[in-house]
Amino acid sequence: MKLEQALEEYERRKRKAEKEVEKIRKKYNTRLEKRIREVLKRIDALEKKEVPKKVDENIKKIVTAEKRNYVTALRNVLSSISDMDDLGKRLPDLAKLHVGHGKYLLIIFEKDVYAINRLLKELNEDYVSYYNELSKKGLPDLRLREILWEEEKTREHIQGIEREKLELEREVKAKEEELKGLYSRQGLQELEEAIKSLSSSLRSAEMEIRSKASKLQKPIKRMRLHEPIAGELIKDSSVALRKPDEFVSLLQRIYPRLEGKYKKTAQWLIENLREKSEVIRQERERLSELEKKRDEILASGESKKKEIWELHRLIEEKEAEIRKLRRQLEHLERELKDSLAKLEEILGQKVER
Repeated sequence: MKLEQALEEYERRKRKAEKEVEKIRKKYNTRLEKRIREVLKRIDALEKKEVPKKVDENIKKIVTAEKRNYVTALRNVLSSISDMDDLGKRLPDLAKLHVGHGKYLLIIFEKDVYAINRLLKELNEDYVSYYNELSKKGLPDLRLREILWEEEKTREHIQGIEREKLELEREVKAKEEELKGLYSRQGLQELEEAIKSLSSSLRSAEMEIRSKASKLQKPIKRMRLHEPIAGELIKDSSVALRKPDEFVSLLQRIYPRLEGKYKKTAQWLIENLREKSEVIRQERERLSELEKKRDEILASGESKKKEIWELHRLIEEKEAEIRKLRRQLEHLERELKDSLAKLEEILGQKVER
C-alpha cells in the first residue's frame, strides 16, 4: 500500500476509534460520578457518627482526630477527580487512604471504613477496566504527517545552510587571492627569500667566528688572565662578535704565548675578525631593514586577513549548524521508521514510501 493511501486509511480508523473511545470515556465517567457520590455519602455518614460512650476517653480523642483527618483527606482527593483520567492520577493517594486510616478508627467504625474501602477498591477496578478498554479500542498517535513535514523542512534547511557555506568558501577563496595579489605586488615572496638567505648566511658567518673563538677558551683559561674580555670569552664565545676590537687586542697581547693550532686560530682572527664582524654588522642592519619592510607589507594585509578569519569563523558556525541538523534528521528518520512499522502493524500490510 502506498504511503498516502495508508495514511488516509489510518486516519479513517483513528477517527472511528476516537468515537469509540469517547463512548467508553462517557460510560466510565458516568459510573465514576456515581461511585464518588456513594463514597461521599459514606464519608458524610461516618463523619456524623459519634464515638460510643463506653470507649476510653484517651482512645476517644485519638479516634476523633483519626476520623477527622481521614474524612478531610478523602474529601480533598475526591474533590480533585472530575473524570477517569484524574482518577488514574489520584489512585496512589486513594491507595494510601485505603490502608492509611488509624487502627483505632478501624476498630470503632469497622463497618463504615470497610464499606468505604470496598468502594475505593471498586474505583481502582473501574480504572483498570477503563484503561484496558481504551488500550483495545484506541490507536496510537503516530504523527506521521508531522514527521514527514519536519523531515522535508530539515532537509531544505540543511541544503540552504550548505549553499550559504559554499558562498562563504567562495568569498574566502576570492579574498585569499586578493591578499596573495597584494603581497605579490609588494614583492613579499622575494623579500621572504632574501631574508631567509641573508639569515642563513649570517648564521654561517657568526658560527665560523664563534667556533674559532671557542677554540681559544681553553688556553686563555689556563693563562689565568685578569682582563674582563678574557673572562667574558671563557663564558661566551660570542663576545668576539660583540667586542671585536677588544678581542683582537687581547689576542695580539697573548699571541706569543700560544702554540700550535691555537696560534694559527688566533692569527686568523687577528687578520679577519674586524673585517668580518663589520660585514656581519652591516648585514644585520640590512636584515633588520628587510624584516621591517616585510612587517609593513604584512601589516598592509592585516585587515584582509581579519576578514578571511571572520569568514572562516562563519564557515565553522555553518558546519556546526549542519551537524546539528543532520543529527535532528537522523532522529526524525528513526522516528519515521518506528512509526511506519507501527502503521504496518495497524493496517496489517506493507507500506511503501
